[in-house]
Amino acid sequence: MKKILIGVVVILGIAALAAPFGCGLVMERIVRDAFVNLNVMYAKSGHDIIAEIVRYDRGYSSSEIEWKIKIGKMKALYGVDEVVFIDRAEHGMSGILSKTSLEKNPWYTDFVKNKLAGKDPLHITTNYKFAGGVEVTAAVDTFAIQTDNKNFTIKPGKIVVTCDKEFKKFTSEASWEGMAVAEQLSIGGVSLQSALTMISPYIWDGNVSIVLQSTQIVEGAETFDLANLKVLYTLGYDKELNTLSAKAECGVDSLSFGPDKISKFFTRIGISGVDAKGYEEFMKLYTTTVGAVLGEITAAKDDTEKMKLALEKKMAAVGFQIVAASEKLLTKGLELQISDLHLELPDGKISADATVSLKKNMTFAQFIPIVGQPALALEIISLKTNVNLPEKLVGDAPMLFAPIYPGMQTGLFVKNGQAVLHKAETRDGKLFLNDKELVL
Repeated sequence: MKKILIGVVVILGIAALAAPFGCGLVMERIVRDAFVNLNVMYAKSGHDIIAEIVRYDRGYSSSEIEWKIKIGKMKALYGVDEVVFIDRAEHGMSGILSKTSLEKNPWYTDFVKNKLAGKDPLHITTNYKFAGGVEVTAAVDTFAIQTDNKNFTIKPGKIVVTCDKEFKKFTSEASWEGMAVAEQLSIGGVSLQSALTMISPYIWDGNVSIVLQSTQIVEGAETFDLANLKVLYTLGYDKELNTLSAKAECGVDSLSFGPDKISKFFTRIGISGVDAKGYEEFMKLYTTTVGAVLGEITAAKDDTEKMKLALEKKMAAVGFQIVAASEKLLTKGLELQISDLHLELPDGKISADATVSLKKNMTFAQFIPIVGQPALALEIISLKTNVNLPEKLVGDAPMLFAPIYPGMQTGLFVKNGQAVLHKAETRDGKLFLNDKELVL
C-alpha cells in the first residue's frame, strides 16, 4: 500500500513539474494557429496586412514572443510601416496569461517619454484558453497631454475581446469614462457590447450595442449637448436565401444646440434582401480600390500634384467596375426601411415611417426611362410612407397642401386638426397619395 501511495505521489509530482512545460507547448500551438487564422482572414478580405512571429522563445515556466503586424498600404493613414509587440507569458497550472508591451516601437516610446513623463498608460493582457480560445484585455489609465495650447484629458477605459480557436465567433465588452479637451469638449460614459459570428471577412451575423451617456461641445456662446445616446446594430445572414440584412436602432434622450432642442428621438433604419454574393464582390472591389489609392498616396509622398493625377487615373480605371459591381446589389426583394421615427420638439411631436423595395432585378440603365414615363416606376418599386407633423412646425406653406402635379388630387400633405399628415402607398400597380389615387 505504501508503495502505491509513494508511486501516486511521485506521479503527481512529475505531473506538477511537467505542467508548466506542457502549458508552454499548448500556448505555442494556440499562438501559431491564431496567426495562421489571422493572416487567412486578412488575405480573404483583400488587405495586404500581415501578422508575423519574429521570435518565439519558449522556456520551462515562461515564454517571450516578439511579433509584428505589417500594415501595408495602410501606412498612408497611420504613418508607420508596422507595429511590434512583445508578449511575456507565464505558464500557469490553470491557464496561460501573457502581458503585451509596445516597447519596441520608437513612435510609441517617444510619445510616452515626451508627452506622458515616461508613464505608460496602456496595459494589454492575453489569456490563452486550453480549449483554443483567446481573451484579450486592453486597459488604459487616465492621462493628460497638451498640444496646440489645449489640454487633453483621457479618462480610464477597458475593452475585453474574446474569440474561439477558429476565429469565427467574437464577443467584446468595453467601457470608457470619456475625455475632455479644455473647456471645449467633454465626452462621458461610453460602453460597448457585441457578439458577432464571421461568415466571411465581409459578412457577419450578430449585434453591436453602443451607449454614450453625454457629450458637450462649446463653440463661442453656443453649446451643443447630447444626453444618453443608444445605438443597436443588428447584422443578419440568411444562409438559405444567401441574403443579408442590417438594422440600426438609434435613440437619444435629448439633443440641443443653443436654444434649439430635440427630445426623445428614436428611429430604426434597416436594409434587407441584400444579395450576399453581390455584396462580397462589391466589397472585394472596394477594398482593392482603397488599397490601390492608399498605395498611390504613399508613393506620391508630399507631391500633391502627382498624387492628384495618380488618383484621377486610378478612379477612371475602376469607375465602371464599381458601377457594375453596385448593380449586382439591385435585386428583387432589396428593401430600405425607416421605421418608428419619432421625436419631440417645442412645437410638438413628429413621427414617420418609410419603406421602399425593388419588385424585380434592375440595372442603373433600366431606371432611365422613368424620367419620361414615371408610371414605369410602379412596375419597379414598392413604396409606403407615413409622416405626422405638428401644424405649428409647418406654418404657412401652401405648396405643401396644393396639388403640384396634374395627376394629384391632394397636396403632399393634408391637415387634420392640429396635425399635418402625409401618406403614400403603392397598391395593385397604382400609387395612392393621402388615400387618393395619383395618376402618373
